[in-house]
Amino acid sequence: MMLTRWAVIVVTTLLLFFIIGWFSGSKDYGAKDDERSQWIKQKSMGRSWTFMLAVFVLNIVFDFFGLRTGPLKNAPFNHPELFYLVILIGSYLVYYFIFSKRLSSNEK
Repeated sequence: MMLTRWAVIVVTTLLLFFIIGWFSGSKDYGAKDDERSQWIKQKSMGRSWTFMLAVFVLNIVFDFFGLRTGPLKNAPFNHPELFYLVILIGSYLVYYFIFSKRLSSNEK
């Protein structure tokens, strides 16, 4: 059991190391991106975290004023971390697409 726990920790750490490198485009994590794509990835990451902060603030405001209505009012989420992770990655991909299109070179 102890060996399995340590194996999960080591594998997860290595995966996160490479995932952070891909998401941020930073050379510190082994990414080989040019300056443009590194800028796009870093801007996308910053905007997705800002979007996540806005989601948290809206949740707090809705809870404070009792504005929860609709089908998800009393829905129990077993893993809310997974829900927020999906929102975070989804917003990252949307911002990545937006910045890539905005900065694409249309030279042909």
